[in-house]
Formats: sequence, C-alpha cells, structure tokens
Amino acid sequence: MTTRIDRTAVLSVSGGMDSCVLVYYYASAGFNLHLLSFDYGQKNVNELTYAEKYIAKAREHFCKGSNAIEIRHRVIELPLAQLLENSDSALINASRSMPYGPATTESLKAITVPYRNPNMLIQATTAAWDVEASIVAYAVHYNEYPLPDAQEAFVKAFNQMLTVAMNTSTIKVEAPFLSFTKAQIVRLGASFNAPFELTWSCFEGGSNGLEEKHCGKCATCLDRYNAFKLAGIADPTRYANNPKSYPPLERKQGTAGEGA
Repeated sequence: MTTRIDRTAVLSVSGGMDSCVLVYYYASAGFNLHLLSFDYGQKNVNELTYAEKYIAKAREHFCKGSNAIEIRHRVIELPLAQLLENSDSALINASRSMPYGPATTESLKAITVPYRNPNMLIQATTAAWDVEASIVAYAVHYNEYPLPDAQEAFVKAFNQMLTVAMNTSTIKVEAPFLSFTKAQIVRLGASFNAPFELTWSCFEGGSNGLEEKHCGKCATCLDRYNAFKLAGIADPTRYANNPKSYPPLERKQGTAGEGA
C-alpha cells in the first residue's frame, strides 16, 4: 500500500461562499489542495466562473513565500442532467421555474438533484486515491431543513462504504462545518480574509438578464444575505432585488444542510 500524503486534501467546491471558506480553512492549516468543481448541467453556471475567481485569489495568498502550498483546480463534467432527464428539479430543468422565498421543505424538494453530493464525493475520493491524499472534504453546514446527503449520518455511511469498497480506511470524507450556521461560516471566513465578493450563491446563476447580480429572491440569496446580517459582517453582494422583501420564516430545530 502506498503511503498517504497527510498534508494533501481534495475538496469538492462550488463557487459559493461556504466552499470558499473551506478552501481558506484547509489552506490556512497548510494543506496542499486539489480542488474539484462540477459541471452537472446546472443552470447556475456562474458558480464555476466564480470558483475560478476566489481560487485565483487564494493562490495569490497561499502559494507564495516560505510556507507556500500547492493549489490545483479542475472542473469535472458529471452527467447528472442527462441521467435525470425526467427530473423536475429547478436546478437542472430549464422549463422549471426557480422557487423564491426562504427555504422550506417543499421548496427544497423543487431544487433537489438526486445523489448530487454522493456523485461528487466519489469523484473526489477517486482523485484522492490518485494523488495519495487521505482527506476529502465538502462544505455542508447546519440547516433547519437538511438534505439527506448533507448530514452526519450520510458522512459516516459514506466513509463506511469507502472502507468496504477498497478494503482500507486510508481516505476519509470530512465535513468540518457540519455544526456551523452560515453566519458562523461568514465569521470564520472573515477571520481568514476570504474574498466573499468573488463568490456566487444565486440559483439563478446570472440568467434572466441579471448578469453579475444575485437575484435576491431565491433561497440561497436569502440565506447569504441573512448570514452576513447575523454575522455582523458587511455584505459585498450585489442583489437585483432587495432581500429584505423576504423576511426569514420562523425556524424549527434541525440538523445539517447543504452549503452554497
């Protein structure tokens, strides 16, 4: 068995602020990073462009000097939209309108892409095997309306599957923000000087004439806006519509959810 490289991590990242903070979190700890983003047929292709932007900024910060690390980034094509040709998910179905307003159980159903995180993580663990890394991570976080593949039970089950699949536990998936609220992630990112202005959360993805503005109406825009507000950190985001028009719903207690 080849010896694993303990200071290398493979991260599954989008263009969102949670993924950006994940990159800065591991980079600040001195890990060499192999970053994977995924084109799975999503409408919000802006996220891939913005991933390149904040990763370029991270390279400027972490890849120079005596403590320089290596940061590599690849965009991988996943045929999820082709495999889910009958899906009515508003994230991949061009004819399905995006739900607006705060996240609810029903609105999350409208944007769910089945097996998205498992598909991404299996690609990331395969890459980790190739580069002899021992850590794979993704940026899921606490949410009142959790998706099944963004919870502690899923992470444990996925790691068990990896152990059985290769008869070894040399690679482990981590979700370091699993108990963090989005506001806590904002505070953590601010402590690293993460470039939030170079991140993208909006489900609309710059479509419908919005260009480089977030719509300000979809669930991720509202989560983003409220996270900055609760964190007490200035929000650099340009919104096409005022998120204040959608006050937060009364929330129930829950567990982890998906980051963006």
